[in-house]
Amino acid sequence: MPDQDQSFEARLRLFFAAVPDLMFRIHRDGTFLDFSPSTEFTTYVPPDRFLDKKIHEIMPPDTAEAITACMHRALSHRSRETVEYQLEEDSGTRHYEARIVAVGKDDVVAIVRDVTRAKEAEAELVASERRYRELVDDSQGLICTHDLDGVFTTVNPAAAESVGYDVNEMVGMNLRDLVVPRAQHLFEPYLRRIRDEGRDSGIILVNARTGEHRYWTYHNVLKTPASGEEPYVLGYALDVTDLKQAEKAAQRLERRRAALYGEAPLAIAYLDATGTIVEANARFAHLVGEGQPDALVGRTWSAEDWVGRLIGGERIEHLPLSFPGGEKARVTGWPLIDDHGAVRGAEIIAFADR
Repeated sequence: MPDQDQSFEARLRLFFAAVPDLMFRIHRDGTFLDFSPSTEFTTYVPPDRFLDKKIHEIMPPDTAEAITACMHRALSHRSRETVEYQLEEDSGTRHYEARIVAVGKDDVVAIVRDVTRAKEAEAELVASERRYRELVDDSQGLICTHDLDGVFTTVNPAAAESVGYDVNEMVGMNLRDLVVPRAQHLFEPYLRRIRDEGRDSGIILVNARTGEHRYWTYHNVLKTPASGEEPYVLGYALDVTDLKQAEKAAQRLERRRAALYGEAPLAIAYLDATGTIVEANARFAHLVGEGQPDALVGRTWSAEDWVGRLIGGERIEHLPLSFPGGEKARVTGWPLIDDHGAVRGAEIIAFADR
């Protein structure tokens, strides 16, 4: 029996010498019996301070308690147990992982690794994911992912709010179901461009839950993970509905203005700050003896006293004038003032005398 014990001790020492990790042999009562140093880090305290001492004499109370409990499980169940702990050292907080196995009736071997870098990398990954999630969730832009069939896999709150859904409702919906009926024929070509070209951008008209139409300007990109996961589409869009509605309203207003301006019985013209005609309608061209309004554009009237008064900032009303075409008219005009109070031109309206 003594020969067997000596043989076991010899094999254990060879094992200690071969492993680069920090290793301890610890008795059931917590006494450090032996150790093998690590090639990568030093012990918490020098060996002469912990050998033949108990864990509770060396380690912080919570750490000592956790390691002791792990030892007792390993001895009771003859199993390999793992415990993680951290120590405050001169270099800062260090994180360790100890794997503990029973050897013999009353001893354990603890193999200890410094896992600080792994813990820091894990913490940085968690922080990075949190920052990314905050960026996506708080963004006013519409951010989503969908598969190659158009099914949403993630959606940020701004995208869901734009069409009146909750985030959880939209996940699993197909983008196709949001596209207005008259634009449905554009959906398959969109998916085809994504698959073939890897990206697509444009404006898409979608239905909100209320039935209201929303305009999204989008830029979507195909992503192929290196991990072998299924490709997906990362989408970024802006809801430009208000802008499109304002644009349409401006176009309608411009059409009405142009119709009124072109067909009005009044002679209307605009001058710039030098007294040069920049725009005139057909009635004004006829009044001054020209066949087309374009013939007047660029003509300077600054020598006329009444024009000088206008671009000097004075308003004129019902001023009787004779024009080169032989027409007589009463002219009303007013200066056009910019945001800084400077005259940028004038508008004139002439009423022909009958």
